[in-house]
Amino acid sequence: MPVFISYRHAERLDAFILNERLLLEGIPTQLVLFDSQGQTFDDLHGGFCQQMADATHWVGVLAAGDQEGWWTAWLLGAAAMTGRRVSFYLGSPGEVPERLGKWPVMRDRGHIDLFVWAYHDEQTFGRGMQAALPRGSAADRDNADFFHADLKAKIRRGF
Repeated sequence: MPVFISYRHAERLDAFILNERLLLEGIPTQLVLFDSQGQTFDDLHGGFCQQMADATHWVGVLAAGDQEGWWTAWLLGAAAMTGRRVSFYLGSPGEVPERLGKWPVMRDRGHIDLFVWAYHDEQTFGRGMQAALPRGSAADRDNADFFHADLKAKIRRGF
């Protein structure tokens, strides 16, 4: 169950910290820089589609004030339609827009540990995306909703 981590150049340190923490826990990752400089929108779209198809979880690394970007909305829509587990990481001070409130928002390294815990719980209790089921099935969506609620609760409680 690889975790797809998308970030912009300015958030690369947060993305690298998140990536390394997940790798230390044995969680496979795909770390992808999303900056449109030097790439056509067709190239970006093709890359987005492939990365999302290969992953079961998506973590969007955000910057304060940058949540309005088209890439966040596009990836969120693609992830939600296919039952991916969605989370955001906001390493800088600020708030995320209310419309992103359904999904968990990690803000510090302790929250990354909670993500790891929720990820492993999903494996332990058999709620992970199953290859036998078509992606985006009702079971995947239900399990994704459970993952989101569980991780949000862990972050809110701090454990």
